Amino acid sequence: MPNTIAEYYTDELVDWNNAIVFYNNEMDEFDHKLAEVISRNSIVGIAEKVEAHQSLLNKVSEKFYKLEMEIQQQETALKTDSMLIDNASINDTIEKRQMELRSKIQAAEKEYIDIKFGCYNFLSDTLRKKKD
Repeated sequence: MPNTIAEYYTDELVDWNNAIVFYNNEMDEFDHKLAEVISRNSIVGIAEKVEAHQSLLNKVSEKFYKLEMEIQQQETALKTDSMLIDNASINDTIEKRQMELRSKIQAAEKEYIDIKFGCYNFLSDTLRKKKD
């Protein structure tokens, strides 16, 4: 039996959820590393800089959380009695929501990548200053 649109959409939703879990784990690691910088470092003003990075991480984490809720809603819309709906049941609302989710995920991932590399730069600069 050929795959249905609902199967493709569900696979995409699962991939997005897996990516969000991965990003959340990375953000937890960054939070720990940033907290270590504060506890180990005596550089003046370091706490404010760390807080700025933590704030950015929290902001994107909240976006991912909201996306997880939207993904759950879409997963629910793709099923009837725990079974995936057929192609004829895929309406404009479901298609539009999937496209919107795709755009939101892409934007959130891009934002996270920028924040992630900002954290990497900050952490490496901080370690370099501490070494000097």
